[in-house]
Amino acid sequence: MEKDIIKRSIRTSVIVAVIFTPFLYLYTGSTFTYGFIAGAAWNIVNVFLLFHLVTNLITPAESNKGLGVIAGVIKFPLLYGAGYAVIRYTDVSLYGILAGFSLILLIFTLKALGTFYTNVTGLNSRRYGRST
Repeated sequence: MEKDIIKRSIRTSVIVAVIFTPFLYLYTGSTFTYGFIAGAAWNIVNVFLLFHLVTNLITPAESNKGLGVIAGVIKFPLLYGAGYAVIRYTDVSLYGILAGFSLILLIFTLKALGTFYTNVTGLNSRRYGRST
């Protein structure tokens, strides 16, 4: 998977979450909307930190190892602790958290399908599009 698709998916997820928020507040109420915001923000930050952790620590190319360590320190104890605190000590909807959490996964799936279908269409038109 390319680095660019992850960055674009994070950006798209932020935009979609911001666009959905007022409509969710209007139609589902505050607890579901706060849960959606919390789940979306948590998973967007999670993917962002995982991206930096993997690209800076695991890749064989030259990279900033310190940034990878900082991402790991923030991701594992702090981000997961914050997620536990939100679930345990607030009154947000768990369904909203689940919906927000799955937002970036849906964006990844749609981007991958779009990339697949545009590549397959491009290959088929080049291969079979010639007249004989």
